[in-house]
Amino acid sequence: MSDDEREEKELDLSSSEVVTKYKSAAEIVNKALQLVVKECKPKAKIVDICEKGDAFIREQTGNMYKNSKKKIERGVAFPTCLSVNNTVCHFSPLASDTSELEEGDMVKIDMGCHIDGFIAVVAHTHVVQSGPITGKQADVVAAANTAAEVALRLVRPGKKVNCFEYLGYAISMFIFLWALNVCLASSAFAPQNSQA
Repeated sequence: MSDDEREEKELDLSSSEVVTKYKSAAEIVNKALQLVVKECKPKAKIVDICEKGDAFIREQTGNMYKNSKKKIERGVAFPTCLSVNNTVCHFSPLASDTSELEEGDMVKIDMGCHIDGFIAVVAHTHVVQSGPITGKQADVVAAANTAAEVALRLVRPGKKVNCFEYLGYAISMFIFLWALNVCLASSAFAPQNSQA
């Protein structure tokens, strides 16, 4: 078997080895997410939380495939990002950043892990406070959760879906119904035809 044939086989999800790598990456990044959420407290430095998330992923993946004949790359696929309040996404601070979380901050967490290039990425919205959230923040969290559920229900095996035209439009219209503001990167979220 040539290297090209072996490489194609490795990318096939019918391979148990590929599925195992995806599942392992997903387990690690989900545990890292739990750690990061626990660290989101008032007066916690954002850079410290991000470093803990990335360090956890590096530590956990570093323990895997140590004795493999082939060198297997593994570790952080997407750096831990904490985007607070009006920062839309992907804020990964420099080491010199002194920003801290405050009571009531809404934090969007993104992070990813990979094993041999098979990536698992997670995102989560968390509000820094001890009790239940209420008001506009509760609306945002509920709308985001329900919009994700809408997207999951629209995607089905065998159904061709243009993510930007169909899913983005459906999600933004749903959030519009909640009377929340949606950041649209372009007009690509409007469907181009009525057969969506």
